[in-house]
This record gives sequence, C-alpha cells and structure tokens, in this order.
Amino acid sequence: MRSYIKYALFALVLILGILWLGGFFFKKITTEEVKQEEKVVQGLEIGKVEKLEQGESAYLATVVADKRAEISTKLMGSVISVNVKEGDCVGKGSLLVRIDASDIQSQVQALEKQKEQAAFAYKSALAHYEAVKKTYDRYSKLLKEGAVTQQEFDQIKAQFESAEAQLNQAMASIKAVEFQKNAVASNLSYANITAPFYGCVVSKMVDAGDLAVPGQPLIVLEGKPYKVEAHLPERFIERINVGDKLKVAAGDKIIEGKVIEKSDAIDPMSRTFRVKLVVSSDGLRSGMLTKVLIPETKSVLLIPKSALVRRFDFVGVWVVREDSTLELRFVKLGEEVGDKVEVISGLKEGERIVVGGVEKACEGCKAGG
Repeated sequence: MRSYIKYALFALVLILGILWLGGFFFKKITTEEVKQEEKVVQGLEIGKVEKLEQGESAYLATVVADKRAEISTKLMGSVISVNVKEGDCVGKGSLLVRIDASDIQSQVQALEKQKEQAAFAYKSALAHYEAVKKTYDRYSKLLKEGAVTQQEFDQIKAQFESAEAQLNQAMASIKAVEFQKNAVASNLSYANITAPFYGCVVSKMVDAGDLAVPGQPLIVLEGKPYKVEAHLPERFIERINVGDKLKVAAGDKIIEGKVIEKSDAIDPMSRTFRVKLVVSSDGLRSGMLTKVLIPETKSVLLIPKSALVRRFDFVGVWVVREDSTLELRFVKLGEEVGDKVEVISGLKEGERIVVGGVEKACEGCKAGG
C-alpha cells in the first residue's frame, strides 16, 4: 500500500513539473509579429544618378616611336666603353659603344705584310716577264727572216708564256690578299658602334667589361616623332580615314593627332582595326597609355566616385529606396569622366544614392533627414 502511494506521489510531482515547464501556471502572451526597431543613420549625403549625353567616346591607345633600333654588333669581343646611359639623346653618328678589336687589327697587319710580299713577287715576275718578252720579240723577227729554226722559237715562246702566267698569278695574289684584308678590316667598323639616327636611349643592356656577342642587342634607340597606336571598334572603319584629325588624351592634356596609317583588316577575335596617329612629342614617352577620343553621341549614367563602395573585387553603391532604407547594390563601371564615373549596369536614371559618408551606411538602415 505504501509503495502504491509512493509511486502515485512521484507521478503527481512529475506531471506538475511538466505543466510548470510548459507554462500552464503562467499568463499566456498573445502571439504577434515582433517589430525590429529601425536604425536611422545621420550624416549621409544623398544624390541622384545623372544621365549625360556624351559627345565623345574614349578608346585606349599606346604611344610608339616613329623609329626604333635594337643595335647590336657582328663582332665578338670585350666591351671597352659605353658612352651613353638610358635617357640620353644622341645625334646620328654618335659613338655609343666601343669593342676591343685588337685581334682583328693584328689580322689586318698580317695581311698587310702578305700584301707587301705579294707586291715584291709581282715586281720580280714583271721584271722576268719584260726580259723574256724582249727575247720573244727578237726571235719573232728572226723567225720571219729564217735566222732561227721553228724549234728554237717555240722554246722562247714557251718561256714567254710561262713568264706571262707567273705575272698574272702574282697580280691575282695581290688582289686576293687585298680582298681578304678588306673583308677583315670591315669588321673594325663594328668595333665602334654609332647611332644610326637621332634618338634617345631607352634601354642599355651592356656595360664596360661585358662580352659583346653577335646579334645580341646592346642599345635600344628610339627616335621622334612619336605615334599613337589604337585598335578601334569595327563600326568606325568607314568613318576613320588617313588624314583625319582626332583628339588624343595624354595624361591631363588633350592634343591633336593626325591619322597616318589605317589597317583595312578587322581582327576576328577583338572585332577591331588598327590605326596610327602622329602627335606632338612633348611630354610623351614610348609605351605611355593614352586615349583616342572619337566623336560619338551616346547617353551615359554618371555617379560621383565618392559613392563607390569597394570590397575586394566587389564594387557597389548604397541605393536609397522609396521608404528611405538603404540597399547595397552591385554596379558595373565604365569610363571615368573627371570626378565621376560611368555606370554600365546596376542603376537607373534618377535613383537616389549615397554620395557622401558611405562608410556610415548599413544594409536595411534608414537614411536620416
């Protein structure tokens, strides 16, 4: 009996505990939506997305030199001196690099001695030829008079022909040595490397003491004027022609360029064609990035650069909705126009955006008055 009462009390306590945990003994709260308190952000500067009718389109271009030479030598030897440094401008014929050519000079001197020996041999052959020729002429007369036999005349004739051949051989030896000497001496011109035109040194790949190797560039020289090379969309191929004048944006300057070359072939990959413009050389350098401006009316959306939010590869703008709450929206950008930037996608004309104090904005927050 006692055991039964004990288990009944335990069950009662258990049931009362479950009811208490379930809130049976507490006043029930009516279920309703919990409203989150909106955060109001003060100090935001609000602007609007502007639409501009742009009169020019900009296309990237590169500055290239009118003349460019990678100067090397046909001579292998130690570099004695380098007379220029990068950035120096030199005139045509100016000495750039000197290469040791003492071995070639020794060869030239040796060939000069051979030429002298060949000249002595020629002089000896000439004297012998003249002596034999006199005898030959005398025997020719005697043969006509019948004073000598044909056999005696033939012997003298053979001697004359041999002397004549020796003389020709001596003359050929002189010419052969002379040609050989000239060929070796011509290499001396490669020992003193000079500028082929007026230009500026843009690269120097050699110093005194280095070994010059045939065909290896030593100095890169570029000459003015500079040209601007651009690849334009194929829709301009009928509009742009040689002789046309276009604006070129170089840094903070706008200069005039004249089209001097135009390719009629369109690159099937990029759908562009190549043009070159001659421009003023003031302030330009080879490899500089510029822009070719082409008249082309089109509508673009512009926003201040201060409105941009950059987080790693993400670029966005805080958009103010109609209820004044904020939304961070991804945008795709185009060309920069002064302190503003073109928006290709992500925004519409007239939309309100945060243009100042973007670091204070937060998703879902409300822009203060």
